Order: sequence, then C-alpha cells, then structure tokens
Amino acid sequence: MKTRSIVIALMLCVLSLAIPNMANIHKVVAQPVTDCRKLVTGTYLTTLSGTNGSFREILTLSQDDNIVSSSSNQSNSPSVQAYGNTRGNWKCISNTEIIATSLNFRYPTETLPGGISRNDFRATLEPTTGTLQATGTLKLYELDANPLKDDAPVAETFTFTGQRIKTGQ
Repeated sequence: MKTRSIVIALMLCVLSLAIPNMANIHKVVAQPVTDCRKLVTGTYLTTLSGTNGSFREILTLSQDDNIVSSSSNQSNSPSVQAYGNTRGNWKCISNTEIIATSLNFRYPTETLPGGISRNDFRATLEPTTGTLQATGTLKLYELDANPLKDDAPVAETFTFTGQRIKTGQ
C-alpha cells in the first residue's frame, strides 16, 4: 500500500508539471536565431566586375535593411551611361547570406534617354574577415516603367567583393 501511494504521488507530480504545458496551446518555445543583420550591417569598399569592366563602390547596408551606394563610374564614360546613387532594400536569407534589390536613375544624354536601373544580388559574408562576396544582375527600364512590377531582360551580370570599413583602418 505504501509503494502504491508513492507511485501515485510521483505520477501526480509529473502530471502537475506536464499538464499546464500541454494545455497552454499559446505557449511559444524560443528558438535560438542568429540575426545576420548584426553580422552584415556596415559599410563596405567593393570592387565590381561585369561586362563594362571593373569599378569601385561604397556600399552601406543599414540595420533597418536599407541599401545606399555610390560608384566610381557614375559619371558618363564611353561604356557606362551616367547614373545616380543607388538605393534599395536587403534581407537576410540565412545567418550569413542576404538578397537585395536596389534602384537608381540613369541620366539622359544627347543620344540616350534617361531611365531606371534595377540591381538584384545575392551576397555572402565571411564573418571572420568581414568580406562580402556577391553575384547579381542589372536590368534597365524606361523612365515611365515600373521596375518593381515590370520584367525586363538582364542587361548585365556582375560580381563584387567588398571589405567592411572599420573605424581607424
């Protein structure tokens, strides 16, 4: 009888701990998530390579998922129509990988109309070195088109490598 009482007491203890957790359907179990924004956020000095050669760019990925960049070939050159600073948005797709979409305006020339350029890229960060590596595409749109909805053929594919700029470097 004494053994039976002990077994029943143990079962009641186990059930008293288990039932509230099973009955609470709204309970959230926290999963450890590494926020890639903490790793990726920053400003990078990059080198881009594509059909029109190589050039440098300063690329900022902000903590609120915005992109701002300016490039060394933004002014009119024989192979590139002049264009403005690039702005856009990025998001994490893994702990060290992002995808991004950015836009800029191409300025009209005597022979070329103005327009909008769309850049889409996928980048991976090497956390120990602060190096960003990416591949992407460039699409060109007329000024009255909607580059967020309309499709356009890929005008160029590109790659870039960037090094995070640190204070005092």
